[in-house]
Amino acid sequence: MSLPKWLRKPSRRAQDIGLTLLVIVLVLPGSVASADPGDKWQTAGVTVLTALPLLVRRRWPFVTLGLTIFAALFPPVDGAFTAPLLVALYTVGSTRTWEQTAAAAGAVILVGVVYRIAGGPQFTDGDLFGLAFLCAVGSLAGLYVGTRRARAVAQRERAVAEERLRIAQELHDVVAHNVSLIVGQAQALGATAGDEHVREATDGIADLGRQAMKEMHRTLKLLRGDDAAELAPQPGLGELPELLERTRSAGVGIELTVEGEPRPLAQSVDLSAYRIVQEALTNVVKHARAERVSIVLTRTPDGVLVVIEDDGRGFETDEIRGGGLGLTGMRERVDLLEGKLEIESARGAGTTLIVELPVPEAS
Repeated sequence: MSLPKWLRKPSRRAQDIGLTLLVIVLVLPGSVASADPGDKWQTAGVTVLTALPLLVRRRWPFVTLGLTIFAALFPPVDGAFTAPLLVALYTVGSTRTWEQTAAAAGAVILVGVVYRIAGGPQFTDGDLFGLAFLCAVGSLAGLYVGTRRARAVAQRERAVAEERLRIAQELHDVVAHNVSLIVGQAQALGATAGDEHVREATDGIADLGRQAMKEMHRTLKLLRGDDAAELAPQPGLGELPELLERTRSAGVGIELTVEGEPRPLAQSVDLSAYRIVQEALTNVVKHARAERVSIVLTRTPDGVLVVIEDDGRGFETDEIRGGGLGLTGMRERVDLLEGKLEIESARGAGTTLIVELPVPEAS
């Protein structure tokens, strides 16, 4: 019997909750047992209060550290603060720079010195040295883990960059080269053909090839980390007429209906909607054997709704459980924007693709 997903791979929030509960379980019995008979409940409350800031340690490590110190020094009874303070210092060291970590540890020691000079009850010179040792252990452990983590991230990023360069080189050497040959041969055939329809067809092939080369070159620049390519304008719904015209040249009749008030869209939504329509039309040409396609594009206050319906041969929807690369790409784009994707189809009854893309909150 396999463990549930939240146990096999718990989220960061679940990890923080589990760590906080573990610290409380470990320190609570000892602190209550050593407390005076009349202060046991107060001691238990202060111990829990000292550990609770660990719930937000990843998001606000310095706030967690400050709250832990406050909860350790100012309540009327003593609580167990060693473990929470150690975890808080470790978190600062593992997520911040060494300068910030040193400053945090120094601040904790300074608070201990001031507390000792002010005559803090039951806080001796030995306790002060113990606090300094605790700060050193927690901070150094955090810095060590943070350094290893940063090194691992850098290695992964370097490996990804090398793989992207390898893919870019393969695309340039194989795909781009072959597409350029297709364009050249189409132009040569059109120049020698006597039939006007043949010349129109070869010109269309050459134009498609040039468009593919343009997209390919931009993709190659992105893979190589070209900043200018990342900042260059990307296609959106405004380029749909050109996309539909290229599909019509393949012999498919397309009807486009646009509904709703025109308004600017977030680039992520605009690009994703365009790419989804592009992939859907590619599937129509390659697989559906459709004669007519209807596209209804509705701009809603919450985003964009795209409905693409064809009269092709259709398929059983359970056949696309895995899906090819095109369908996988659609799903990834929709999931990235937290949208919805529905496919309705039956063999011999055409296919309907319904995509809902919400506007990101940041927009």
